[in-house]
Amino acid sequence: MLACISKNDRAHLLFAELRKLDSNILDLGIVRASRFAKIRGALASRTLDRAQLRTDMDFSPVVANSMQQQTECRIAEHSAITHVLQWGAMYAPLQPSSRLPYSIITDGPFDPDDSAYPVEWTPKRWKAEYFARQREIYTGARSVFTLSHWARNRLLALHPVDPAKVVRIGWGPMFSGSGPNLEPVDQLYFVSIGNQWRRKGMDIVAEAGRLVHRRHPEVQTIIAGDPAGMRIPVMPGVKLIPRRQSQTEVAVLLRNARALVVASRFDASPHIVMEALQFGTPVIATNAFGIGENISASTLSPDGSPSSLAERMELLVSEPVKLHRVQAFAQYSSTGSWARSAQILFRSLQHE
Repeated sequence: MLACISKNDRAHLLFAELRKLDSNILDLGIVRASRFAKIRGALASRTLDRAQLRTDMDFSPVVANSMQQQTECRIAEHSAITHVLQWGAMYAPLQPSSRLPYSIITDGPFDPDDSAYPVEWTPKRWKAEYFARQREIYTGARSVFTLSHWARNRLLALHPVDPAKVVRIGWGPMFSGSGPNLEPVDQLYFVSIGNQWRRKGMDIVAEAGRLVHRRHPEVQTIIAGDPAGMRIPVMPGVKLIPRRQSQTEVAVLLRNARALVVASRFDASPHIVMEALQFGTPVIATNAFGIGENISASTLSPDGSPSSLAERMELLVSEPVKLHRVQAFAQYSSTGSWARSAQILFRSLQHE
């Protein structure tokens, strides 16, 4: 019996699709560190910076051990389990002494030497320890399933893992849409949605929106999500919605937009891309990380500059909307569903 487990709620849609392929697959749910473990992790951090303290705490060995112990307890309740599939490589689901095999799903490995890696995901106190921990987890896994080709390439570059056991499965949206929107909309706007605006490059999107508005006064660019401390000045043609968006709000913004604009400074495999494509909404994006793997070459920016993004936005102002929407939905249909990811993963495990 295959058992699935995760440390966050991103995995439940993939696990649900796996259970459709085999009803005997067991979902063990989400594991969260105990409050006591988090306090111990915070005390061991040795920093007075609040943001760094939180990161060090979340990635500390104490927290990882707490989550591993909880995972092992859940596995021990089911004697029929023969393989464990875990989303995330913060901890191994089992001690090496247990001869039960496990596989890992990851959107990318931690790279302590990558200057683009977000500060909020870099445990300064545990940087070397966390890297070594991931190496042990990846090399001990029966298989490693990556969401993107970028993640697969990074993993193989950083760790001595057999390429034959690293499989790219793709990724999907965090909510389901209702198919492509081929109807004309009254408003002409582009949209960028995401939290942590600095990491998401929202200042770059704002400047691109300003450039487009200067040449096309009827066009607006909407930027929505939790800014997490980044301030973007008021600009003509740019509307800011500085708060987290519900799934319903995200769906409305995406469904009626001329395109989604993604200018992330770091974004391994953003779900918002698939959420846009499932509505037939084109994606204009920086060609970096895993972002460009499911996007038309004509809407990819090679350098991620505001002027380059603005050029691609202007193309979608002047060219027929319906054609781009049909193409965007076709991209989603061929590469972007959790059902497809589950099928690739399931076949890979069957062939082991």
